[in-house]
Amino acid sequence: MKRCVIALLCVSVLLSGALFAGGKTEKAPEGPQTRDVSQMTPVDKNVSMTLTFLTHKQGMEDEFDRYDKEFRKKYPNVTVVYEPIADYKNNIEIRWTSGDWGDMCMIPHMFIGEPQLPGLFAPLGKVADFDKKYEFASAFSFEGDVYGISSTGTAYGVLYNRRVLREAGVTEIPKTPDEFFAALRKVKANTDAIPLYVNYGAGSRLADWEWNARGSLTGDGDYRNKLAYMVDPFSPGKPYYTVMKMLYDVVAEDLVEEDPATSNWDTCKNLLAQGKVAATVIGSWATFDTQNAADDPSDIVFAAFPWNIDGQQYATIAADYAYAINKNISDERYQVALDYVTFLTEESNFSFWSGGIPIVKGDAYPATLSNLQENNVILVLDNPPHPQDIGLFDELSNESELYLGKYYEKARIVEAAMGQTRESFDSIMADWNKRWTEAQIAELGKDYASKSTY
Repeated sequence: MKRCVIALLCVSVLLSGALFAGGKTEKAPEGPQTRDVSQMTPVDKNVSMTLTFLTHKQGMEDEFDRYDKEFRKKYPNVTVVYEPIADYKNNIEIRWTSGDWGDMCMIPHMFIGEPQLPGLFAPLGKVADFDKKYEFASAFSFEGDVYGISSTGTAYGVLYNRRVLREAGVTEIPKTPDEFFAALRKVKANTDAIPLYVNYGAGSRLADWEWNARGSLTGDGDYRNKLAYMVDPFSPGKPYYTVMKMLYDVVAEDLVEEDPATSNWDTCKNLLAQGKVAATVIGSWATFDTQNAADDPSDIVFAAFPWNIDGQQYATIAADYAYAINKNISDERYQVALDYVTFLTEESNFSFWSGGIPIVKGDAYPATLSNLQENNVILVLDNPPHPQDIGLFDELSNESELYLGKYYEKARIVEAAMGQTRESFDSIMADWNKRWTEAQIAELGKDYASKSTY
């Protein structure tokens, strides 16, 4: 059964890669590079239309209705109809390929390569302008044009049930790997709770471990860019090796759920809220929902990954799902849709109440991130690559079939740690290095390491 999970994951990535693989040398699909509202005939505020919005969010009907009512104060005769899509990342690809999929949608972060954005979405503005007022302005951009505005931001780290830690005899949130494993072992020895829920069966949650190998371990916003030119980045002592070894060890030491292959996020959330799980590695987006499910929300705390550099902790941050507009709609519909996206970004308060990093610069941070602020954790965002390197990381990731930023190879690590394969952790890392090096040579030449400009 566990082997079947891996096989299915591999099929999924191959299908996704065929449709929307990012790449440095791949030509962008044809699409408008500019769409200047100032050059369009202004839309009458009494215009009548219904806009369709494809969303990954389920069970938010009341919130969507509130947005619609608020927006009607600007456009009294405009209705926005939300269409929730189950298994969004797989099904949205099919909708996009039709061209006629609606007016607005959500783009998952790190889902498609930058060169593919103009072929699907209308430009919303310039990075240089948006960067003055919005966080993550370049996250969904290509050649200076913005094609998506992040709905919120996520920090990566560990979500704990503090009450369970106290019951186990752990008084401080771990800040080093040794403290982390010591805490999990105490939970196993002194309570009935699962020390750490690894979420192997949920697939994409395994990718959350990798995000910590960037900013959280290095404090370097260019680390992702440097990986393209780095020699053997998965070797002992390097960030990826360190984080992936922690994933391997926590499974190998039996500090996780009994049958990881059948685990899922909803179960994890409820068990963590009930005090039946002590911790899970995940993004801060999960804090709000878990606190809402807990009898005492203060039990649930999000903290930086257990690592520090001379006492200073860092946390990788990234954009979340982004608002986007179909490039094929009329100028009239585009103007209204752009006003709606601006409304969602600046007036809906979605980022705050969902517990995320605010998108509008200067806005208040929610209480869900208070532990990071209280501990002076420095947030680290991946810097955009230099122009000549746009799409390079994705191309190497796909060429090597490591699919960094996704969960497929992390499942391989968990599988080995469970004893389902004969691979050792070091043999997996050696294989990663080999495949990454082959991709680097294929794309950059044998002298790839000397070409870095970071």
